[in-house]
Amino acid sequence: MWKWIRVPKGIALLAFLLPWMTVSCSGQKLVEASGFGLAFGRVTAMGQAAQASDGASLNIWLILALVAIAGGLALLFLKGREAAKLVLGTSVAAIALIFVGTYRYSKDAILADAAKDGQNSGMDQAAVAMLQVDWEIGYWLALLSLIAAAVMAWLMMSGKEAAAGAKMRSLAADAAGAIKDDETPKG
Repeated sequence: MWKWIRVPKGIALLAFLLPWMTVSCSGQKLVEASGFGLAFGRVTAMGQAAQASDGASLNIWLILALVAIAGGLALLFLKGREAAKLVLGTSVAAIALIFVGTYRYSKDAILADAAKDGQNSGMDQAAVAMLQVDWEIGYWLALLSLIAAAVMAWLMMSGKEAAAGAKMRSLAADAAGAIKDDETPKG
């Protein structure tokens, strides 16, 4: 099972290339970004790529999540329970860093920023309230694959990987047998 943990970790890393977030208003897409785009301040605004010129748009939390995922992949070349603990730790850390890093893009955070800014009128706050933030496939795929990697590392760490593997093989054999029985001609 140890070598298979590379699959969800690799998927989590590749998920940063996929769309992560879309911001729309009244059904019109305003901004979209991938995971790498959110991490490094590159978004697509109404069909045009945009990049902030200062370093303030870098999202250090998402960059650290990328480092944790890549570090977890590097640790997979080690063997043993100690390495499994580290892989579990990098998976859980990456999940937490993604949550912290994406909070600033949530509707609640955007509304709080709009309310805190003294220059915004009630009209601006009403416009911000109409925004819709949608989390796309890359975001969910990254989180789910990191959860899968964490579960697999925990099974390795706890010594339950053999039992889990035997159970999965048993379920697969039962499913294959059921399919074979259904395909047998009735006569």
